[in-house]
Amino acid sequence: MLRKFLLAFLMLALPYNLFACALCALYTPSATVIITMNGTPSKVETITFEWTFTQDFINTLLARYDENHNNKLDPKELERIKIILENYIAKRHYLTTIEYLSAARPNQDDVKKIPLHVKTKNLFLDGDTLIFRFTTEVNQAVTAGDELSFVTEDKEEYFKFLVHNVTYTIEKPFTMEFNIFNHIAFTKITTGMPAEANITAPIMPAKEAAIPPVIEQPKELPAPMSWLQSRLTHMQQNIQEAITDLKEKGTLLAYALFLGTSFLYGLLHAAGPGHGKALVSSYLFASDHRYTKALSMAALIGIVHTFAAFLLTLVIYGLFDLFFNAFFTNVTYYATKLSALMIIAIAGYLGWQKIKAMRSFKQTPKIVSFSEHPFTCKCSACSPKSQSTDWGVVLSAGVIPCPGTITIFIFALNTGAYLLGFLAALSMSLGMSSVIAITAIASVFTKNRFQTKSPKILIYSESISLSIMLILGFILLIA
Repeated sequence: MLRKFLLAFLMLALPYNLFACALCALYTPSATVIITMNGTPSKVETITFEWTFTQDFINTLLARYDENHNNKLDPKELERIKIILENYIAKRHYLTTIEYLSAARPNQDDVKKIPLHVKTKNLFLDGDTLIFRFTTEVNQAVTAGDELSFVTEDKEEYFKFLVHNVTYTIEKPFTMEFNIFNHIAFTKITTGMPAEANITAPIMPAKEAAIPPVIEQPKELPAPMSWLQSRLTHMQQNIQEAITDLKEKGTLLAYALFLGTSFLYGLLHAAGPGHGKALVSSYLFASDHRYTKALSMAALIGIVHTFAAFLLTLVIYGLFDLFFNAFFTNVTYYATKLSALMIIAIAGYLGWQKIKAMRSFKQTPKIVSFSEHPFTCKCSACSPKSQSTDWGVVLSAGVIPCPGTITIFIFALNTGAYLLGFLAALSMSLGMSSVIAITAIASVFTKNRFQTKSPKILIYSESISLSIMLILGFILLIA
């Protein structure tokens, strides 16, 4: 029974935590990429990359940055978006990798990575299409048989790319052939009849360029997570529309539907990856707590997670909105690392307390006790430091800001609906706490069953639970 329980726990808890970041982002912007090589027949001097974003991403930007509510992005608003976008991609080499392989040295060990020296960049609207274009200096000498490969990829998965076309402006006798595979493009300098300059994917050349043996595929969420992600995105849009409608004409029924939708959003949000379910289960299984403690911890985690995001958005939005948007990724990163260190510290502290208690119990003569626990017990329920470890778990589970929740808060602040944002936060926290409470109660119930029927097994299961806490902490720390 114990083996089946632990196996099911690990299979359900750990993989979902690894997908937490992908689910919390709620929406991943997509863009098609056009690559244009410029120079002379013997040298590629510059390469221009053009990203064309989807209409869904433009609608998301309108909801966030259309300050004058004219349903279009003005030059001032575009400049602000450009600064935020560049701040993210510039530190990540513009999400682009260029590699060169000489025909004279065709071994994979001789592949040369070409550094990016971006000299021009611009974000603009071409009609209703949002385009980001940048040009990098290359100055790479080329001859027939040489190969150039391009990878446009955001390893943190905030953007998804699909290479649509590879072309060139170089005059004859320069010719090339290319092969496109999702976000990767391979080109080979050739001789003979020049290829047309505007051959688009998925048309393939007659002779394919050499392809490295290992190609990393874009990561996809499992089917249940994809369904949950789409539901959350749809509900997020419903909440934003409800906020707008309530500002214009608010009725009692409209408020009830709004709060109910927010509660359901928190419910589904917590049902997905992360949000402390595995951590709380491991902590409660490794320590002695009653159902009331499990419920209170679940409620506090939901409140801390939701209102921390709300207060963080409110304070920083009011002080320096642009700074917050540009560095939000770093805030999430450091909050995650802080949470990981807190989890590791709590697991280590509980482990040390149990070791000390076992040593003390072995050295103490057996005395009849009318208490459920012997007077030498130093478990978290008997220890005066229990409250500190409880709060440590609550903070470590709830301190990480959630981009999906913050998106709703930002929309509420943008429209001036401060009260509605606060009510949405309250309803979301109740929904999240409900799911976490079910997990916590199940953990306490399982431990109580072991305590009455298999007390010896309980000792080992507590140690395993502490190990799971440590594993979760290290996963967050190194992820």
